Amino acid sequence: METQSVDREYADLVQPESGMVSSTIFTDPGIYQLELEKIFTKSWLYLGHESQLPNENDFFTTYMGSDSVVVTRSGGKIRAFLNFCTHRGMKVCRTDSGNAPAFTCPYHGWCFSSKGELVGVPGYREAYYESLEMSRWGLREVAQLDTFGGLIFATWNPKASSLLDYLGEMAVYLDRVVSRSDGGVEMIGGVQKWELPVNWKMPAENFLGDSYHVATTHGSVMDIGYRKRPKKDGFQISLRGGHGFGSELGGFGAGSTGSSAYAKYIDEMRAKLDAQDNPANQFIPLGHSTIFPNMSILDSVKFRMIRMSHPRGPRLTESHTMCFVDKNLDPELKEEIRREFILSFGPSGMFEVEDGEIWGEIADSISGYMASRQPFNYQMGLGKEELTADKFGQGLPGRTGWYWSEINQREYYRQWRSLMEAK
Repeated sequence: METQSVDREYADLVQPESGMVSSTIFTDPGIYQLELEKIFTKSWLYLGHESQLPNENDFFTTYMGSDSVVVTRSGGKIRAFLNFCTHRGMKVCRTDSGNAPAFTCPYHGWCFSSKGELVGVPGYREAYYESLEMSRWGLREVAQLDTFGGLIFATWNPKASSLLDYLGEMAVYLDRVVSRSDGGVEMIGGVQKWELPVNWKMPAENFLGDSYHVATTHGSVMDIGYRKRPKKDGFQISLRGGHGFGSELGGFGAGSTGSSAYAKYIDEMRAKLDAQDNPANQFIPLGHSTIFPNMSILDSVKFRMIRMSHPRGPRLTESHTMCFVDKNLDPELKEEIRREFILSFGPSGMFEVEDGEIWGEIADSISGYMASRQPFNYQMGLGKEELTADKFGQGLPGRTGWYWSEINQREYYRQWRSLMEAK
């Protein structure tokens, strides 16, 4: 298929101007393969947090798109490499995390340092006659790696703009997630991983701006008082590059069964931050958000989490979910937050199982021939957007819509189409 016809096809499939997106982009294997190339090798992707690598030679594994990567701390520097032995492609690391000065391939024994250098080859003298150029066969390192408030990002694209440029308008708000208290944040409790039989974009766009589903999908959680029914006194804020967030004014996710110790801590923090000249403080806790393409955040009055929706196939997503707390909190409060996180969004969490059930049924529905040709409607709030600065003041970036609006999703798919059409 020629590039010109591909461009016309995407223009037909994704029409954010009119609020129409074809369900085909959630099922088509060809589109999925192109996403891996045009989106996941070009974008800055979240890898993890510095607190996961406190010591020299600490490491963890994760994904960049569909590629497994190893993230290490070596020589005081954070590095990331393709988890791929340069001899025959076997993963050199098959565990989630640990500490190791080197990684030995279990197939033929090639050994790589935590800096990615090839340092050992069985039979180097007898079989390779000392002619193998070992300096050429180290692990493939990412093109760029940078951090923001302890969050580690990387890209395979050597020509990509800086991480700060990539985050763009979102940086103002992301700062209020990770740097609003002295000492910043840390990850606790490990990474929870499970698979969902859905396309990766479905959970990513849900966290980006879907407040509309809460009252219906999560009605049972509200019935027991764990979460108040949405007041609809909230907003969505859409940012260039496909990023965005939304929340309820006064705090996202409050319950009706009494205020928790963490909710009181948030109230006290907000009172202190009110004295600062930072207009973004009014949005603490930030609520639900996604940084394009697949890094989602939920910052509520109960817990704070990051969720990665890793693509594992056109109809399969591997979810990696992590709990974050302010470093300066008491251990008892950290444990309370971790338990709230698991109760809500662990693999069997109250919100998680309801979302997962819905997404799975959608994936099953659109697998039909006719259904796969049916468009999804993203017209909520279309034409009713206004500048964030006009509504919330003080030069805040972005455009905003009401609590029930699909402004964020429209910008997300505008960015998706732009990358997919890029030459």
